[in-house]
Amino acid sequence: MSIEQADRFLADCVRAVLDDRQAPAWPASFCSHAQHEIVKERARFHGIAVLLGHPPDALSGWPETVADAVRGEMRLAALWEELHRKMIAGIIEQLAEKGVSTIVMKGTALAYLYYDEPAMRRRGDTDLLIRPDDLTAARTVLEQAGCYRREDPHGLYFQETWLVDCGAGMVHSIDLHWQPSDRPVLQKILAAKRFWDGRRPVERLSLHAGAPDALTMLVHGAVNQAWHVARGYSVEETRITGGRRLIWAVDYLRLTAGFDEGRWQELAAFCETHDAAAIVHQALSGAHQDIGLAVPSRVMERLARAASASPAGAYIADPGVVRDFWRDLGAADSLAVRLRLIRSLAFAPRSHLVEKYPRCAHWPTALLQLRRYSEPLMPGRKQESAP
Repeated sequence: MSIEQADRFLADCVRAVLDDRQAPAWPASFCSHAQHEIVKERARFHGIAVLLGHPPDALSGWPETVADAVRGEMRLAALWEELHRKMIAGIIEQLAEKGVSTIVMKGTALAYLYYDEPAMRRRGDTDLLIRPDDLTAARTVLEQAGCYRREDPHGLYFQETWLVDCGAGMVHSIDLHWQPSDRPVLQKILAAKRFWDGRRPVERLSLHAGAPDALTMLVHGAVNQAWHVARGYSVEETRITGGRRLIWAVDYLRLTAGFDEGRWQELAAFCETHDAAAIVHQALSGAHQDIGLAVPSRVMERLARAASASPAGAYIADPGVVRDFWRDLGAADSLAVRLRLIRSLAFAPRSHLVEKYPRCAHWPTALLQLRRYSEPLMPGRKQESAP
């Protein structure tokens, strides 16, 4: 059995759950231990354990070892969600008390707005957007709440990661953003103003929590998906490149459930004018292929026509440190941002250099910098930062 076969089976299972149908029978050809392991790994990668196991007796026909693994993921997700909710809601409320408004983005916003049970939307962190002027106050609140800042991978400009011990051996990650995207090229697609102007309440999480509107969340999700597919995605400390996660397709299904003709055309028009057509077309096409997401043909045609030349799509799909730098430098909207990009490229921190060249850890920092300058920066170099 190949990964593709496992993914097709899991996609059929997700379709059945979404359509309130009986799940397909376990394939007789999936009979070996190795095949069982592939299905378990792919279900974890796709983030669909709670979705698969939610209907009563949904896993009754599955091999016991695979069903037990999915149920274990469900229990872990439920515990994580409960601890996460208390922690993130408390931090959002503490930030509000200090006058810091927030927008919850990506998985957590989806979980609390579009899923009956937030644990169904499996994720590993919380993305929280603040205004740039509130960064100092937000850092103080996070420190007072017991969070500590992680030393982020070199190359992040508009976000940083904070960690907090939630109990039960779980350390939760908060990605604190002061721009929705870390890359100036991608900020041209989704400006922060759109997030704040369309802010809607997320009362299931906190009376002070907000999230972007559905159209913004869809485009943001598609950009995030394209980035992870091209540049890698972390699953339990393993970096995976390529492959669509089925939970992304479910996200698009939930986000577009209330779209009428006008809203679909608004999406197409936005994508045409903000260089998002190629990215969104790819995401919606994949969701249609995986779970049968229905998108009006006129909308797909508009997206396809506008997708023929996409600088943003090419930027995401063709990673390279030097190319990224020049394209981001050209897209930066202020001298301050340009200087930040230049400093970041020119002066990597010693910790980053030691991680990059572990055999040279005893070298002085200046020599490590010289090695970095002299090393050809190839397009295939591993990318660690976020979009």
